[in-house]
Amino acid sequence: RAPNLVHVTGRAAGQTNLFLLDRSGQVMRRVELSVTIDSQAVRDALKAVLPDERALQVEAVNDSLYLSGSVRSDAAANSAKGVARRFVAKDENLVNLLRIVAEQQVLLHVKVAEIQRTVLKELGVGFAPATGKAIHILGNAKLTGGGTSATVGLIDSSSSAIFGTATITGIGSLVSSLNILENQGLIRTLVEPNLTAVSGETATMLAGGELPIPVSQTNGAISVEFKPYGVLLSFTPTVLDPGRLSLKMSTEVSAIDTNNKTAISSTISVPAFKVRRAGSTVELPSGGSLMIAGLLQNDITSNIAGLPGLMDLPVLGALFRSNAFQRSETELVVILSAYVVQPVEQPNLAAPTDGFAPSSDIKRFLLGRLQDTYTKKGAEPPKAPAPLQGPFGYIVQ
Repeated sequence: RAPNLVHVTGRAAGQTNLFLLDRSGQVMRRVELSVTIDSQAVRDALKAVLPDERALQVEAVNDSLYLSGSVRSDAAANSAKGVARRFVAKDENLVNLLRIVAEQQVLLHVKVAEIQRTVLKELGVGFAPATGKAIHILGNAKLTGGGTSATVGLIDSSSSAIFGTATITGIGSLVSSLNILENQGLIRTLVEPNLTAVSGETATMLAGGELPIPVSQTNGAISVEFKPYGVLLSFTPTVLDPGRLSLKMSTEVSAIDTNNKTAISSTISVPAFKVRRAGSTVELPSGGSLMIAGLLQNDITSNIAGLPGLMDLPVLGALFRSNAFQRSETELVVILSAYVVQPVEQPNLAAPTDGFAPSSDIKRFLLGRLQDTYTKKGAEPPKAPAPLQGPFGYIVQ
């Protein structure tokens, strides 16, 4: 302690005055006091976390902090707000005036590629119940000479001397047919949606339609809900640095599957959906690509059907059974690419309709052309001939 030493303790942030009096009560000194947050401590903390953001400024006013200046990415702005928030009591005491100088628009390109291959093979003899007159399968058929001529293939079971029908004692009449089938199928699906969004905001796109789905209510009434289908893309980008991005995205490719239906009443059935869906959160550089999902599926199905007992006979059993083999292969890949973009002038953009011109009547009827020759980019498309030549109308002078 000393006679010329004064200790002042601030109880809350704000401003006040301090008056120093002598023994006679006269004012010796008037001091203006301001109690604020230690802004230098905030600057030191921000410099330690963001050493490259030299344009970042901090100012303390009473119990509030003001962040101003500029940073190079949205991630740096979020980090600065997180550090400064530790020095204030409430969220409203932190005022964010930061500017982000880097490009903040992101273009997302998603490619969904799928190949489905199907191989189906059938070989054997099939049997089905028949009506009418039948003969023994190992009996004598009139193949030559007079009488009924032989027929090859699936035939009417009412004929009497034709190979292809059989009578099994105790079972009834059966029609046998020779099944030889080989089928190959190929389905190719390629979807490439593109979408642009500002950093930190969510963008969605739907290219397809909405299917009305009837829904039963508690009172017995039927309401309608719409189920979207087609190509659905949604993503939220965040620019971490000028050349690095964080993406939270989900993509879906769906189609109506009429082969699988669910009956909700005697008169109403709801179709199913074939869906390819992927969602993830990734980081990648601007212009980089990642395969976020993949599927390789191989299904093999083999069936043997025939007459019990006879189908197990050596050698001759092949005449009483049928073999079916099916193999399905599916390959699915989802690839995404992201780019930090900025607006350009409209002449630098191209559209699918650029240079399109409808064909003339002569080219459409004689040459089968639906459109005329495309022009070069920037050139005027050829003008289609006027559909009506010469004077026309109600009054002609």
